[in-house]
Amino acid sequence: MEEFNDKLDRLYSAGDLAAVEAFILETVAGSGDGSPERAGLYNELAGFYKGTSRLIESEDIFKLSLGIFEENGMIATSEYATVLLNLAGLYRMKGDVDKAVELFHGAIKKLEGAGEQNSYAYISILNNLALAYQAKGEYAKALEYAQRALSLMRASDDREHEIAASLNNLAAVYLRLGRLDAAQEHITEALEIYEGMDETDVHHAAALTTNAVIHCRTGNHRAALEGFRRSLELTSLFFGENIEFAICRRSIAEVCELLGDIPGAISELSDAVRVMEKALGRDHQITQDSRGKLEQLQALGDRNP
Repeated sequence: MEEFNDKLDRLYSAGDLAAVEAFILETVAGSGDGSPERAGLYNELAGFYKGTSRLIESEDIFKLSLGIFEENGMIATSEYATVLLNLAGLYRMKGDVDKAVELFHGAIKKLEGAGEQNSYAYISILNNLALAYQAKGEYAKALEYAQRALSLMRASDDREHEIAASLNNLAAVYLRLGRLDAAQEHITEALEIYEGMDETDVHHAAALTTNAVIHCRTGNHRAALEGFRRSLELTSLFFGENIEFAICRRSIAEVCELLGDIPGAISELSDAVRVMEKALGRDHQITQDSRGKLEQLQALGDRNP
């Protein structure tokens, strides 16, 4: 799998998403039918579909992976828990936060049963629970899980990528709590780690977004715009026009509006809505909210040509 992962990383870094999908599918076809190896590869494929906002395909493939692990008697394993974690992350992305939290806790129990409390998968679940509880508005719980994740990461060796992701996650919680100084402290450390890496990390974009939001909160809108645009560029490189891409464009539109650039805001939000409709559907709440805002901007633009 090391050779597979190395090639996959190179393809992701090159931004060749068609080649990524083709390579994973080719490797899946060459694996044993019903084998744990195929289940692991299905997890990779579902993760790719999740990242590119092909959400229905992603859910189906995650469930195929879980089914194979179950047939092989591997329910109480870190491999099974990792797929549960990824499926729960998909539900969180789709807005089904309660279902996501239920699966996250189920995955934690399986990892604890397998003695994997210090594993990357376990810490990742803690980070994802922090995100889920943020979405539920339960910020005290979000802070607890984010702090636990960062503490475990700092106690591990050679995990600067994961430490940076945990720092960003904790910064986002502090941002929600209005603790801007703490948020800035943690996101600054995260960005220093990302900027010092030899290769661009897939999570760098999220940290740039968090930092841009802090700039917005402190009135530094020009810096916020630059940060969001850098985040958009990296998101497009790794995932193409996915949900995060659309949300980042919506954020750029918000900053454009704050700067008085209504035509720019309309252009950015129009493209965001296009991507949301494709990925989430026209009836999803995020899409509807964004379309409503776009109509307000268009009306404002008509009154002030």
